[in-house]
Amino acid sequence: LYEVAESMDPSYVNARAFRIMFLRANEYDSKASAEQMIKFFDLKHQLFGVDKLVKDITMQDLDEDDIACLKTGHIQLAGRDRSGRKIFVVFGGLVEESSKTLQSSLRVIYFVVMRALQQSVETQIRGTVSVWYTLGDLRSKTNGKGWFENFMAGRALPQKKAAIHLCMDDMRQFVLTNLMVKVMKSKLRARLRQHFGSLTECRYQLSTYGILPQSLPLNDDGGLNLDRHLQWVHCCAMEDTFGCSISPTEGLLDSSPSARPIIPQQMDVLFTGGKSTSHEGNKSLHLLVQGYSVLYDSGTDETKRQVVSTIVDEIHRSGGRFLKKHGKRSSEVVCWKEVPSGEVRQKVMQTFRNRRRQLTVSRQKVSSTKGPLIEGEPLPNDVIFGRAQRNPGSELLHRLIKDHFEEYESLGRGVKMRLVGSIMQTITDQGGRFLQPAASEDGRWLEVPKDAARERISKYFR
Repeated sequence: LYEVAESMDPSYVNARAFRIMFLRANEYDSKASAEQMIKFFDLKHQLFGVDKLVKDITMQDLDEDDIACLKTGHIQLAGRDRSGRKIFVVFGGLVEESSKTLQSSLRVIYFVVMRALQQSVETQIRGTVSVWYTLGDLRSKTNGKGWFENFMAGRALPQKKAAIHLCMDDMRQFVLTNLMVKVMKSKLRARLRQHFGSLTECRYQLSTYGILPQSLPLNDDGGLNLDRHLQWVHCCAMEDTFGCSISPTEGLLDSSPSARPIIPQQMDVLFTGGKSTSHEGNKSLHLLVQGYSVLYDSGTDETKRQVVSTIVDEIHRSGGRFLKKHGKRSSEVVCWKEVPSGEVRQKVMQTFRNRRRQLTVSRQKVSSTKGPLIEGEPLPNDVIFGRAQRNPGSELLHRLIKDHFEEYESLGRGVKMRLVGSIMQTITDQGGRFLQPAASEDGRWLEVPKDAARERISKYFR
């Protein structure tokens, strides 16, 4: 079939970007690469027919059963491990025993793996990590059927298999798998690891190989989380619909925004234009910035550059990338692209400056709420903040707030402040002050500055 493909479209078969995938997958062993390329065309013919032999497979080439299988999350991309290798997670329990479903499963595996390889040269170079997960409700229902077909498909696809992890909680399945592993070639057997136990135990064992627990698309109870996978499927559909697919003849280094939609992973750092985010990667960045803040703030320019490089390297080692939004986005999908290395360094330095600024503002807020100590005890008409037992001055304040509440709600911001000022003036005209207990808790009192008192009274209205 290799000759058939070459006669149909020599530019596809002989494209450098296409051939180099096989060389990278086989560590530049030309003989092994040529043999795998022949197997690749055999597999592609078996799955999609001769018409698709010299065409990149898109979602339009998948039928309804294939799309349904794809959306189950049978195979998913799950970020990168600590060495930067792409993680594929396969859930055997989502494939039924029928031959039709097994065929759709193979077509979906082909689509997902080839899509990931074509979208990222880094994935081709660093290799991939596969996690076969068959625990609990996601335990395989095929009783071993289709295992050989999956194995042969894996041999034909040009992915550099860095590691394969088999996670299971069924002893019978564990024993059978162990027997199959023993008859494998030593090169493949050295990269394969079996993990037996509960979800927590398997997560712990995977973490010792650089696969973080949050990388797996699983909830805490072991249930499947499809959010990121379905977003990835949606992006693929948009890419294929608008004709942005990447073909081997066009090369794989195209960095145009429309060419390669990126799905943020758990450990990625997301720059959202000043908006706060609770993303796990952002939390890791802020923890690193907090840990290095003293060294950064007191260091020389060279020290600061080294600190920034250390933080960027640490994020990359955890499998994270630095992403920012780009282009137009709909309510369903946000488009992301990787931030260039120079811009990443600038943004990390900006994070240090933002943290220093926030600490300064926080200290100023604390100092601005502290006024002078007063002599003696509060007077009856004084308003006391932060005290459960009210005195006459506090009662007067709350009565004035109640009387003017509806008026306050109907006013604009500037007029609201004038209303609050008139209430404060009423308290002051009756000899009242605005007080709070001193932090030393020694029975003394502080007079609250006017601006701080105005802000507190405004909060009472809200």
